[in-house]
Amino acid sequence: MKLPKISGSFLVLLGAICWSLNSPFVKSLTLDPILICALRSLIASMVLLPFLRPKKIHWNGWLALYCVCYLGLCLSVIISLTMTSAAIAVGMQYTASIWLFLLVTFHTKHFNSHLFLPIAVIMAGVLFFMGSGGSGDSDTEGNMIALTEGIFFAGMSIASSRATSENALGLTALGNIFIAGLLFVLVPSVREGLPLMTGQDWVIMLILGTVQVAGGYGFFNLGIQRISARKASVLALWEMILGPLWVALFLGLYPNPEVLAGFAIILCGIFMDSRLNRA
Repeated sequence: MKLPKISGSFLVLLGAICWSLNSPFVKSLTLDPILICALRSLIASMVLLPFLRPKKIHWNGWLALYCVCYLGLCLSVIISLTMTSAAIAVGMQYTASIWLFLLVTFHTKHFNSHLFLPIAVIMAGVLFFMGSGGSGDSDTEGNMIALTEGIFFAGMSIASSRATSENALGLTALGNIFIAGLLFVLVPSVREGLPLMTGQDWVIMLILGTVQVAGGYGFFNLGIQRISARKASVLALWEMILGPLWVALFLGLYPNPEVLAGFAIILCGIFMDSRLNRA
């Protein structure tokens, strides 16, 4: 699917907006986090299945890496959201920026200060969240699970453009088929939890599956075909700002002053990156 008039940066931003719905909706559910992860992926896979073009997918190690990292990212985000503050649970995946910077530096054997400065500022903002306790419902175990998100997000970002160059929405469908199939088959509590779901649970899950997952990862995978993984990981930080905002507006869990300071630092880093690295 080609959208030549839409920039990769704008597509990633659309993805971040869709992702930001994760925090308020998951926080409002009392379902098993593994069930949430499996069911929203099943719904997303059905929405995106018409876009799957198997001949345009590279059936190689990059595809396997994408699926594994996508599974790890989805599970770690969902589980940490149910255990710790939204600011921390959402924010920790964006430590991917530093992992991607280190990888570029190692690969090129060149330290690029224009890349490092904004990432250093962004990471300062992200770590501000970690030390602040988020919105007051922080949990040490949930924080540790959240720390794995950055590695999974970095791996997914790198593998996405290498697993396909023409079928980004199909790749998103494939990743969600992998997650849903694996969890529904291997985790009995996922199947057992379905009959216990209320009508409200189903409505929320439909929104998560169609908008937050199918829309969010679909737009992100389309965008990352056109811009670097590093730049995409920086632009996707808007989810980190919008997610806790929705939680505050709709659930009444307000970020403390330290978190607000973290927001300001991250915005400064994003602005610096846009000025120093226009590619």
